[in-house]
Amino acid sequence: MTFPARAVGTVAGPFPATLIDDIAAEIAEHGYAVERQGDGLCVALPVGRLEAEPEAAGFSVRIASSGPKQIHEMREAFLHFLDHAAPGLSERMTWRGDLPTGAYPPNFRKVRVVGTRPVSPNFLRMTMAAETVGDFVAGGMHFRLAIPPKDRAPVWPHLDGGGRTRWPKGEDALHNPAYTFVAVDVEKGEFDFDLYVHDGGKATQWALEAEAGEEVGLLGPGGGTLPPGDFLLMAGDETALPAIRRILELSPPGRRGHVFVELGDIADRCELAVPEGMTAEWLIRGEGPDLWTRIAAVPFPGEGESRFVWIAAERELARKARLHFRDTLGITQDEVYISAYWTR
Repeated sequence: MTFPARAVGTVAGPFPATLIDDIAAEIAEHGYAVERQGDGLCVALPVGRLEAEPEAAGFSVRIASSGPKQIHEMREAFLHFLDHAAPGLSERMTWRGDLPTGAYPPNFRKVRVVGTRPVSPNFLRMTMAAETVGDFVAGGMHFRLAIPPKDRAPVWPHLDGGGRTRWPKGEDALHNPAYTFVAVDVEKGEFDFDLYVHDGGKATQWALEAEAGEEVGLLGPGGGTLPPGDFLLMAGDETALPAIRRILELSPPGRRGHVFVELGDIADRCELAVPEGMTAEWLIRGEGPDLWTRIAAVPFPGEGESRFVWIAAERELARKARLHFRDTLGITQDEVYISAYWTR
């Protein structure tokens, strides 16, 4: 596929000798397939393509996508990975090409609280309103909120002269949890998402105290493309339940496979729209087989068959899953999405 919009970022050395390896590991940790090309790397997505490689006097990144908004989203994601792999390097980069303009990031909008209601002992469903929600229908399953500190006037992210998002810091810093769309009502201009309630969580505290009309920021939609494959093995814990539910709702009716969901409280069990050829199993943490035991026991289709693995859970389980499917079973990168949603 040819993408009309392009951007290039460069930075002079020095940088770590293991930079490309470190960036590739960070990207893979978040479930994306990374292809190594000589001394560089490539990430090919439905929305665009990113290539990074060392040069004689530095390091360059090339991004191609359908427009400045998509270029911006891919660049922001890459710079997030780069900041973890080589802190400080992204601040020295210069960019040129089809970059966004304006005051706010192109994927940012303000949204308002409509209401909150419990859907299980440990999940709240929040309904939000925005001026436009049409792109939430097909623009990706996930989004991030930008929640201002309590009792402070919000300071929203803005674009700097190079088109990069600059976030407020210090006392104005925003909390940016990620969520999955549950439903979108284009006519009403509203959308729903589910929030897992846990003690001490900033988002939990905000949700419990949120009042109708309260304003927060939203970045998205983005990420969370639907997994392909006639056979799908899907697994996760409470943090992945909204995404698992959404994927099943949008799965083709003839799909085969298995779904495993591990909960700490059986009361959080909910209805799943499971295709006839798939089985769903609920596991209770600390009782009976654990999530990894059930995942590893599944007979997986052989090479050449239409198959896919989708797993989102705690970091250590995600690490085990990568070793098992990619290294032991030889599952290719375009047949797997394994992501660490949280760390103990």
